[in-house]
Amino acid sequence: MKRSISTLVAAVVCAGIFAGAAVARTAESSATKLCGNVSASSVSSVIGYTVPPAIGTTLTAKATKENDGIAGSTLICSFGSAKTMAALKKTVEVSYETVSKSLNAAEVKVLVNRTASLTGGLHVKISSYSGLSGESYLMSFSESGITVESLVSANGTKLYGATVYGNLASSKLASLVKLAEKL
Repeated sequence: MKRSISTLVAAVVCAGIFAGAAVARTAESSATKLCGNVSASSVSSVIGYTVPPAIGTTLTAKATKENDGIAGSTLICSFGSAKTMAALKKTVEVSYETVSKSLNAAEVKVLVNRTASLTGGLHVKISSYSGLSGESYLMSFSESGITVESLVSANGTKLYGATVYGNLASSKLASLVKLAEKL
């Protein structure tokens, strides 16, 4: 792959908070333990195929001028692998993010678009989504021959998300976001 798809997704999906910031990204046992709050079987029942237990990764960023002074921490639970393109297409991620200030949909859109431009000019399609608590939005983009779809719900300083590397009905993405609320 030309660029790491999972890194691009993490940057774009995490509300663009990490644009231009020094980000610490670590896979760790404590993060994986937290991911155990969402079972592989519950994810599998939503998407219609079997996924392995999640591996947890945390991202943290300090407030900087580039990210509009917003600090954040994200837990990403990856059910699957990014080792091959075929494996990536079966990977599902659910996430929980805390940020240092509440963001409205317009602010999120600005941050996501800024991140997309920093990661090589990705064209991210963003639209509102109703049916979840808080402000919710769908995002999609294509890179290296794969389509990435995400749904994020923002409640104050907490954001819950779900990402797939392919096409999935928005109602199923919403079910995955509801699972992310267990993190």
